[in-house]
Amino acid sequence: MSGLDKGLAIGNILVQGYMALKGNGTKQADPNAKTVDSFCFKNKMDEKITVKLLGKIEDEEIKKELVIQKDEKECTFNLPKGIYTYEVLLSSKDTYQKGEYKVSEETLMTINR
Repeated sequence: MSGLDKGLAIGNILVQGYMALKGNGTKQADPNAKTVDSFCFKNKMDEKITVKLLGKIEDEEIKKELVIQKDEKECTFNLPKGIYTYEVLLSSKDTYQKGEYKVSEETLMTINR
């Protein structure tokens, strides 16, 4: 076994040991939960954006507004599951994108130019 092979074998053992101690890193979502732990937006635009979320869940109106700087990420936590309308506004207040999204699990949405 060459030195390179030994190095690779040792590296592999170290990585597997680390992963065994750490766990696989994925948290199992509770399918019966009424909320998602986090719902996030990443801004890849050349300017700051504002994201408005609006949902009606079990006769309760949910409104969220996130201001996200360039190359940053913002999240809302414990968001009730359901269908939301979203609107992405540029700093000039012009609408860049709008639509609907079914929130059913932790999500990271990236807004690209």
